[in-house]
Amino acid sequence: MAGAFSADLTKFLEHFNGNMDKTVRHAVVLTSQGVIMNTPVDTGRLRGNWQFGRELPPQGELTLLDTSGAAAIARIAGQVTSLKAGGECWVVNNLPYSGRIEYGHSRVKAPRGMVRITLANLPAAIESYVQDLQ
Repeated sequence: MAGAFSADLTKFLEHFNGNMDKTVRHAVVLTSQGVIMNTPVDTGRLRGNWQFGRELPPQGELTLLDTSGAAAIARIAGQVTSLKAGGECWVVNNLPYSGRIEYGHSRVKAPRGMVRITLANLPAAIESYVQDLQ
């Protein structure tokens, strides 16, 4: 599922003293954290399978079981340390059932999906993050 990212990053950018690369890295981590934590947990495989890629989406599945989401978030945060502004980057889940979960298969645990709810809440999450840092 592809989603558009649209948020006012002005305050985020100001907080990082105009460093666009650092702003983008933090935005990607915040987005990843939201998607991972909005992912329902059974075995932890779905949460553990979120992956980051530059330019092209990553291929294949991971075998990591991550019920807390901490390992997946830490892995992605480590992968964006040299990310520069510009171009495309991807946060994907290649498990075959991830699309079904996104579009309502998990009516109790994720009725509004994982990606869609994260993107809808991202501007407020960025605002909250900046306020917490001040």
